[in-house]
Amino acid sequence: MDALRNILVLMDPGAESQPAFDAAMVLAKRYGSRLELLIGVFQDLHVAYFEPMTATLQEFHDAIMAGHHAMLERYLKIASDEGVSALGEALWGTPFHEVVLARVAATRPDLVVKHSVFHNRVERTLFTGSDWHLIRDCPVPLLLVKDPARLVGAPLLACVDPMHTHDKPAALDHQLLRHGAELAQRLGGELHALNVFSIPAPVGVIGDAYIASAAMPPVEDSIEMARLACRSLAIENGLALENMHFRVGVPARDIVAQARELDAGLVLMGAVSRRRLERWFVGSTAESVLDRLPCNVWVEKPATAA
Repeated sequence: MDALRNILVLMDPGAESQPAFDAAMVLAKRYGSRLELLIGVFQDLHVAYFEPMTATLQEFHDAIMAGHHAMLERYLKIASDEGVSALGEALWGTPFHEVVLARVAATRPDLVVKHSVFHNRVERTLFTGSDWHLIRDCPVPLLLVKDPARLVGAPLLACVDPMHTHDKPAALDHQLLRHGAELAQRLGGELHALNVFSIPAPVGVIGDAYIASAAMPPVEDSIEMARLACRSLAIENGLALENMHFRVGVPARDIVAQARELDAGLVLMGAVSRRRLERWFVGSTAESVLDRLPCNVWVEKPATAA
């Protein structure tokens, strides 16, 4: 990730603005990246859509694709005028996430960038089904853009779990901090990290489960162990200790609260594996956070998974 050579940008057909393109341009200029603009489109063919009404199915298809190619040409010219190398492709297919994942497998970009809409009034992101499929299944880092202007000069927040209470492999914390530091340097921001420690709930059943819970260290000792683990993680990764934030509470609430307190422009989160299901998830905690964060979100998996 130290070199974002190729960035796949998912364009929004017919939209007046393209936040994913804007964000990708910011990164391309700072990393010297090449952009691949992708429009994935599928239109149900119905006679009422035809213009003129006598158009054939092929003529209808060609007219739609011609419009998308014209859009791509406009944005390719914008990129070229600003010194960014870019190419474009419009693909007809459904479902959209499968079109994207097939493209990722074919071209192996270093990053996929997609726009996600955030509405302050309800404090919720309108993630589509395709968004969630990409969050879970995209093998390369995924940048979900909510406010491209906030990428530059704003704090970055990496969510870490040094005690691995949410099944994140240890290497992923180091990976997130390394990539976060690189992004902070390129974007002119300051990297922060956060660990939210959840106090384990007591187990009130008999048998082995009860014995195991009784053997747990006192809550105070667990909290202190987590604090020390955060400190060690910060030192190992050259992160200023004052930028390593530690909270005891509820991750789904406190991650959002910390991002707002910092006025973060980008939150980095790691996806974890659920082997029994043989697929990747961001985790139930993070999934409840993702659609409440008002800032841009970066999701990635351990390097060995890509």
